[in-house]
Amino acid sequence: MCALNAEEAAHVSGIAGPAASGDPAADPRRGAPSPAAAKPSSPSGRRPPAYRIGGRLLSVVVILAIFAGLIPRFASYRDAWTAVQKLSPGWCVAIAAATIISLAACVWPYQAALPRLRYWHGFMEIQTSTAVSTTVPAGGALAIGFTYRMFGSFGFSDVAITSAVATTGIWNLGFKLALPIAAVVLMAVTGQRTHGMVGYAAGGVVLLVALAAAAWLTFRNDASARWLGRLGDRIVNSLLRLARRPPSHRLERAVLRFRDQTNDSVRERGWLLTAGVLGSQVATFALVLFGVRAAGIPAGKVSFLAVLLSFAIARLAGAVPITPGGLGSVDAAFTGMLTAFGATASTALAADLLWRAATYFPPIFIGVVTYVLWKRGLDKGAYARAPDEGPPGIPASG
Repeated sequence: MCALNAEEAAHVSGIAGPAASGDPAADPRRGAPSPAAAKPSSPSGRRPPAYRIGGRLLSVVVILAIFAGLIPRFASYRDAWTAVQKLSPGWCVAIAAATIISLAACVWPYQAALPRLRYWHGFMEIQTSTAVSTTVPAGGALAIGFTYRMFGSFGFSDVAITSAVATTGIWNLGFKLALPIAAVVLMAVTGQRTHGMVGYAAGGVVLLVALAAAAWLTFRNDASARWLGRLGDRIVNSLLRLARRPPSHRLERAVLRFRDQTNDSVRERGWLLTAGVLGSQVATFALVLFGVRAAGIPAGKVSFLAVLLSFAIARLAGAVPITPGGLGSVDAAFTGMLTAFGATASTALAADLLWRAATYFPPIFIGVVTYVLWKRGLDKGAYARAPDEGPPGIPASG
């Protein structure tokens, strides 16, 4: 998947990149990383070895428990594979085309957040970091290191990269929260069964309104952003007192730093970022819908909105970074939702296998190729000769 998950967004150094944090390795003339600062960094590399080993073991246990224990209880892999083998040539072409469009659309949000970003450079970064985040347990942190390294090599400053990572992450999270709410509302309005999801949607509305209010306060002005940060610190400190821990004032600083770095981007390109994220989400859902119909689940059995809700819930399940790329958790949620809406367990599993095969494996193989190509261009100095982002005051060419 190309969207940032919660883990990746949380590893953007407290919402501030190295340059914003006063990294002495950054070039003071334009905030760009120097060669010393441009080395790949891995926040996860600073964790104790026992923590990393424990995380990997937990991921393996969860994946095995879901694929070898949970799913076989209500679905047959043999029957699902039989359904996949019966795909018509037309559906194979449609799924292949949707996969290509979905991979291509992943770059759009970053192009909106980094207006001078060349498409091919964005594609190389997305595929490389996706390959890392979907194959390594807790790989989101390592993927962020690649994001800074690769975008930095294309000429972008740490501040610009941090702003892009933060805004695209928040926009993607907002869509992940809003999509199931919209699907439930549309199903309720059209008289379709929601299987008890209305209550969850109401809770999601409350959460979404709270997040929207926090965003409004953050970007309204400095005073409201400072008030929001202080409120967050008071809540955190009340919990720290119960644990007999010293107070912290990090949230106020983080909110103000985040506002300084992203305010112009949100105000000037917020609508374009929304369009980019929406286009990427629509492309991915089109692939999912094709997979569901190709697996033999007609609209008369599982409606368009039911597929949309199943997709939305599965994406939410994958937002918790227990396994690489949500492997297992996404599959169990998606298969379970389709089955609840009327699909047979085997066809639901077949639809999931088609979706995951089209979105999980291609970025891994493509990511290896894009990493090699990026390294080759880096060694030749191609990106230094023609950076995407020029020095301040110099308009972008082309």
